[in-house]
Amino acid sequence: MEIKGKLLQFLPPQTGEGKNGPWKKQEIIVEQQGQVPKKVCVSVWGDKLNVTQWPGGAALTVQEDVESR
Repeated sequence: MEIKGKLLQFLPPQTGEGKNGPWKKQEIIVEQQGQVPKKVCVSVWGDKLNVTQWPGGAALTVQEDVESR
């Protein structure tokens, strides 16, 4: 799935300890452009996101695999 939009916010990073060792998660809020803008929360696991890369309001494209539990 691909989401194109504007970066609105970085949520606080989360960390923890699981049965496979330590984990790290960062969530971002992206606003999709369109007639009715929609806000989407995207979770990024591990070291795949560097929060110093983008300023707020930056245009970006997110490619993700959707998973639900």
